[in-house]
Amino acid sequence: MKKTIWTITFLLFAIFLFWIYLKFFNAELGSQITSRFRVAQYSGTETVVAQTTKKIESGSSSASLASVFQTTAPTTVALYYFNTLEDQNLPPEQQANISSLMPVYRVLPASQNILIATINQLIAWNLTAAEVAQWFTTEFPHPKFHLLSANLAPDGVLTLEFSEVPWFTDGGSARMLILWNSIEKTAHQFAGIKRVVFTPNTLFQP
Repeated sequence: MKKTIWTITFLLFAIFLFWIYLKFFNAELGSQITSRFRVAQYSGTETVVAQTTKKIESGSSSASLASVFQTTAPTTVALYYFNTLEDQNLPPEQQANISSLMPVYRVLPASQNILIATINQLIAWNLTAAEVAQWFTTEFPHPKFHLLSANLAPDGVLTLEFSEVPWFTDGGSARMLILWNSIEKTAHQFAGIKRVVFTPNTLFQP
């Protein structure tokens, strides 16, 4: 029994020392390990994202939205994520700025609604190891955070309904600003969208 306790204690101490090494002496290796975990996590959620996209495309979006954003061939889209290096280059008083949201690009297959497919890709884990090494980061995904519906009004106002998740869709003002604008900038790449509205209206409030 005593030998088992000492073995467990030694292993925990070794893990702690390795964590200290990654955090303070080899951040690049730490990023690679984290990115591999996130990529594995993302691969397990790809099916869920595809099913969610198909469900929204088939029943929850307006007819005008579906017709405007239907694609018949693979399409390159931009996903806007926070770039910490870009942000660190700003003066301290200007950091946590939406200008630090930079695009990464993905080619999505033909879709009944490329906008919905793009938003679903954004809120899934979508950063490669190379992009993590380039200082891109995101707080997505969250297992309970989903796009529920999307509707485009004739005046160009896009309404996106998401599930509200306590402690994820609320919090500090800078964090909420980044999450909000990550989705908004990604949506604005599509022609015809003049303004993006989130519902419920308490979403992404500090």
